[in-house]
Amino acid sequence: MKKYRENINKKYVQKVFLQNQPFLQNQPCGGISLIVLVITIIVVIILAAEVIISLQNNNPMIEANKARINSDVANM
Repeated sequence: MKKYRENINKKYVQKVFLQNQPFLQNQPCGGISLIVLVITIIVVIILAAEVIISLQNNNPMIEANKARINSDVANM
């Protein structure tokens, strides 16, 4: 009877332990992976670089001043 009780206790402990440890089971863990985080950071850096390059080539402030001057000249 004592061995039977010990076997039941071991099975219960293993079951409870596996329920609280999803990485030991065949279920995927929640959260974000390191690979996804690195890819996201790289994409954000590339997009930021594109915005900076486009602003340097096509400065909206200079273009607006030129358009205002041309409009004033055309109105005169």
